[in-house]
Amino acid sequence: MFKKILLLFCLCVAGCGLETYQSGDLPAQKRLESIKVGDSKEKVLRVLGTPNYTSTRTEGVDDLMIYAQTNKSSRLFFNPKATNQDVYLFVFNSKGVVAETKHLTLADAKKVAYEAKETPVEGKDLSVLEQLAENFGKYNAGGNDSTVRR
Repeated sequence: MFKKILLLFCLCVAGCGLETYQSGDLPAQKRLESIKVGDSKEKVLRVLGTPNYTSTRTEGVDDLMIYAQTNKSSRLFFNPKATNQDVYLFVFNSKGVVAETKHLTLADAKKVAYEAKETPVEGKDLSVLEQLAENFGKYNAGGNDSTVRR
């Protein structure tokens, strides 16, 4: 009996194995390394393609293009955790030329503390019974087509 329970438990746990997720996509490493300080914005777009994020010039801030990829994994029902992250930043000066390049990894990431507060929503909170009573009679069991407006 114990062996059957153990076998069943092992089969259940085996079905909840390691899952991996990928967010974003990076160009080939050779392409990323071919971009140097002094290259034009057009060359960056031609060689690397559309970035994951781009910012337009605002007062005092130069243009920016970001190419990023994050790999996450989770086991069983736990929340996914980042296992690998690559972010390539290309900063352009006012002439549209690469002024700075940066490669950031997961080690460079900063931890963000999320606030658990909730924003209140206007309206009345209804109990289950109040919701049932309010919805009583709103459903049409048949006869008329509910998609036809009158």
